[in-house]
Amino acid sequence: SRYSRLAMIVVVLALSCQAFAQSSDLRAAIESAVAQVRPALVRIHVVEAYYQEGREMKYEASGSGAVITPEGHIITNHHVAGHAKRMMCTFSDKTEVEAVLVGTDPLTDIAVIKLVNDTGKVYPVARFGDSTAAQVGDSVLAMGCPLSLSQSVTLGIVSNTEMIQPQWMQKWGGFELDGEDVGALVKWIGHDAAIYPGNSGGPLVNMAGEIIGINELDMGLSGAIPGNLAKDVS
Repeated sequence: SRYSRLAMIVVVLALSCQAFAQSSDLRAAIESAVAQVRPALVRIHVVEAYYQEGREMKYEASGSGAVITPEGHIITNHHVAGHAKRMMCTFSDKTEVEAVLVGTDPLTDIAVIKLVNDTGKVYPVARFGDSTAAQVGDSVLAMGCPLSLSQSVTLGIVSNTEMIQPQWMQKWGGFELDGEDVGALVKWIGHDAAIYPGNSGGPLVNMAGEIIGINELDMGLSGAIPGNLAKDVS
């Protein structure tokens, strides 16, 4: 009848308005979270040295990190900075600052570097949240510099709060760094926000703009070292 069709139209319009409101709320939350972390996000350009047939060979790579102290300490992955001979960090405003390695832990794949800060500059920081509070279905942002590009962000949801190393990886030697079996200790936060080479070391961020993980690997599903573990190690 005409009245039933009118009622259906009203329902559809109401659902559309609700969906639009939810979309607007999510966009606002994303913008707020990004604004809190982006000033502290850096691209890390790394020069490593290794020896082959008695000759020193140079290797260039890049990763991501976030400033976690006003003095300029940056958290990233061991596999990004653990063997660096020289590092240059680039902020979103294109400012470049050299950094040095402070400490590194291959077992958890966490490293801390520090910006060379002769002037006593106070840097913007990204703050940690409680990674144990993350739940499956939570919206998260993977922030970093994929493929050595400028800072970027991808959106996803938490898929698994205790993702462990799959059996097929163990058959091929597992996830080993400098003789340490990372998968023996780390239970990753699995999420579907896209990450690429260069995202390593970048923060996984919740909608409150807090670091809840350090992105490390992509197995089809992305994996982040839980923020509480990374904070304790750093």
